[in-house]
Amino acid sequence: MSTHPALVPFIESRQTRHAYIDRTQTLLSICTSRDQDAITTTLQNIAATKDERRPTSTFIIRSPSPKELAVLLDPQQCNCRLSDTSSSIKLMYRAAGNGEAPSMATWDVSSSLKEQVHNCCFGGQVIIGILLDGPDAVLVDAKQNNISNMVGISNNGLIQNSILEPGCAIHNNSEVCNTHVMKYAAVIGCGSLICAEESVAKSSKSCAFDMYNGSMDVEVGPEAGGGRVVHVTVESTLVDVCHALNMDVNSNGGGGTTGAPLVQFEKTVEGGGGGGVVMNVLCPHSSILHTPQTNHVHLLPHSSINSATSVSAALLLPNSIIKNGCTVSHALLQWNATLTSQSDAHHVFLMERSEVGPHSFTANAIYGPDSHVSGGEVHCTIFGPNANSHHQSLLIGILWPLGRGNVGYGSNVGSNHTGRIPDQETSVGEGTFWGLGCVIKFPVDLTCAPYSIIAAGVQLPPQRIQLPFSLITDGPGGMNQLTPGWLLHYSPYTIARSEVKFANRRTAKRHDFYTGWKILRVGVMDMLVDARDALLFPKVPLAKVFKGE
Repeated sequence: MSTHPALVPFIESRQTRHAYIDRTQTLLSICTSRDQDAITTTLQNIAATKDERRPTSTFIIRSPSPKELAVLLDPQQCNCRLSDTSSSIKLMYRAAGNGEAPSMATWDVSSSLKEQVHNCCFGGQVIIGILLDGPDAVLVDAKQNNISNMVGISNNGLIQNSILEPGCAIHNNSEVCNTHVMKYAAVIGCGSLICAEESVAKSSKSCAFDMYNGSMDVEVGPEAGGGRVVHVTVESTLVDVCHALNMDVNSNGGGGTTGAPLVQFEKTVEGGGGGGVVMNVLCPHSSILHTPQTNHVHLLPHSSINSATSVSAALLLPNSIIKNGCTVSHALLQWNATLTSQSDAHHVFLMERSEVGPHSFTANAIYGPDSHVSGGEVHCTIFGPNANSHHQSLLIGILWPLGRGNVGYGSNVGSNHTGRIPDQETSVGEGTFWGLGCVIKFPVDLTCAPYSIIAAGVQLPPQRIQLPFSLITDGPGGMNQLTPGWLLHYSPYTIARSEVKFANRRTAKRHDFYTGWKILRVGVMDMLVDARDALLFPKVPLAKVFKGE
């Protein structure tokens, strides 16, 4: 069966993730081997860098010679030490090629060791990567001062059971354990970087978090639990999320079955052990900087964790970032996704170009592409594409898969009745605008009222509204007053402007095969016809009208 062209980036992403983890597995088996002889292994050059001129590279991994070990432990030279007598050190460097690996296996690399490794304590089983002149050298750009130029291992309190490939940068850390750092990757100024087996097992049990498959469970809907558990992978789309919630045939303008392709993978490895590799994995050009606590993470190329407070169980696709005081656990971040500025995020899935922060608190939430939340709380929610909440507000138990709306300052979309458990939810239509200080009492269903406006200060009691493009205001006697079609009649400019705005803000290119729909399309027109007939013939059953494409 041929692959839909729109799904190629998602499939390639999964293949790349698995290639990096397979590389970790290969090196880990060598690291834990008791073989004292030199081992020659050939690895794929899966990083697209300027200095990789061949598809594969041959590496030599061996125990240090007595001279090299003496240089490593000499206080006047490398000034390193072993945590105990059972610690095992192996050196790793790249062969020049052309069959030179056997002769290079006996080279004395003590001079390179002295230049690149300083003031560290090693424990357990550690592979130390050494750069040699020639094919294994890192291209240094003297014009740019970046971490790719900070090659070496220095000033680390403890490095234990880790694989540090040639060309990585490990400096000024308190503890680095169970971590694989590849060429051009960096760990600088951190506290504890570990990957504890008990933490991996706990994550697997609590939310089926699986690093190898890039998957976990996210529970949306009622806070008290309602069985709406969505199993997502880091390559999932909102089409997959809606499919998991049986929203394929929807009444919110979808016009029936969407027809958009699904990203579906078979589970490759059972359990949450990450393909048998219980390690942090930092791929080329990824980095963890100035973060006190990090546990169980996988960073793809050019992703980073920078000055976060704590990160646990996180998978970051290329160019995604967690930064500036965030506290994060159980997170999947797609391309260019961002968690920033003192935000708390737990059990969250951020799709391409989505952003949470500053000062946000979110748990059990799925963020669609190009969405943005800052300054508020979002719980048990599906926050659709191009939806925005830029102010202090509250969203609880919201199912908003088509997004494209806005949440005003002080909006309280999640008011439960006093004394009751949080066992309700609300379904929201595309393009809904929540006005300043509105109060929404659950349950509410607005799926058939797309592009409606809840005016400032409105209290919306439990109800279902099926009148698209409506203006909802306060009415007499505590009731609401609805003006059906208000946006079409009094502000058509808003619709035209929104079409342009959504097109300009649709920067998540991998998802644009399903996020570029028009506002006035077949499904929406059908809802308008139904609303008109309901208003004209309120006591007459609706006639069966054929609605074509």
